[in-house]
Amino acid sequence: MRPEGTAGITRALISQKAYNELPQKYYYHGPMFRHERPQKGRLRQFEQFGVEIYGQGHASADVESIELAAVFLKNLGLKSISLEVNSLGDNASRQNYKAALKEYLSHHTNSLSQDSISRLSTNPLRILDSKSPQDIEILHDSPVLSAYLSETSQQRFAFITETLSQLKIPFTINPRLVRGLDYYQDTVFEFKVSSPLLGAQQGTVLAGGRYDGLVEKMGGPAGVPSIGWAAGLERLSLLLNDDDVPSRTRPIVVIPVPDRPNAASAAPSTASTFKLHSHAMGICSVLREQGIRTEFMHLSGSTSAKSQLPKQLARANRLQASHAVLIGMDEIQKGVVTFRDLDKAEQRHCRVEEVASELRQLHSSLGK
Repeated sequence: MRPEGTAGITRALISQKAYNELPQKYYYHGPMFRHERPQKGRLRQFEQFGVEIYGQGHASADVESIELAAVFLKNLGLKSISLEVNSLGDNASRQNYKAALKEYLSHHTNSLSQDSISRLSTNPLRILDSKSPQDIEILHDSPVLSAYLSETSQQRFAFITETLSQLKIPFTINPRLVRGLDYYQDTVFEFKVSSPLLGAQQGTVLAGGRYDGLVEKMGGPAGVPSIGWAAGLERLSLLLNDDDVPSRTRPIVVIPVPDRPNAASAAPSTASTFKLHSHAMGICSVLREQGIRTEFMHLSGSTSAKSQLPKQLARANRLQASHAVLIGMDEIQKGVVTFRDLDKAEQRHCRVEEVASELRQLHSSLGK
């Protein structure tokens, strides 16, 4: 009986060789099972809904995954939602931290819970997720993972937190957040709701993170970046009233377009591409806030600027997108976007507010 959905989706990706056509985005739902003591909001059999993104390694995919979850929960009308984020770092960061944490905890084995003693030899990071009061007290003075992050992991996490702030998604950095499964790395996050309906210590309604090594670990090729999240439907149903589900409309795509290389610059700088990503994701967030189905096209560092746009537009066509919003550094400087009608092959410069207004009118005319 499956305890969660990510492993099954990953196995399907491998068996169908879908990794040959990345990126891939999936959603799933179905019954899951866990052998634990039933509580209010926590059942041995429960329904789970989740999303998975394969083939997007840029930190912007982490932000998009978190932003998608935030919009999803907000559209459900949930109140008092809080987001906690943390970075587990890359492999080198985690190995260094595991050694320091294990050394610290080895001096407290007489006081740790039995579960934590078992985890000490397998994965000491899981002890950080312990709910045992005696473990929590011991962990109070334990080493902090952020002190062991590599420079690359620090830069990645800084981009994520800065971009979340720019998107006005409130969050708290929780240095003890590790999640309950061993395959996570780098970004992890949880959305929590404070409600007596969920019972004591059962406030997490949606959670996820990055797991770049999972495809390889399950027999697939190396180098397939992956991130996703899942939510328990029973917990959400305890908090919700029945609402009408909006009808499905064609999506639009938001595409950051880096400057093409010239004689003075062999390639766009990291700073400029980060700025471009952040700005484009801000526009994406504005459109989603307006209830517009929006697909964000991440840049790939391994592909030239010249060849990326045709591939992104081809993907937009496969998604049956109605429009594309193109943003380059020139558009940022002018405070506009390039708004392209993919059916009519027409485009013009306009402000984001005009894009949102026109798309709302279009959706209204289609009976949304």
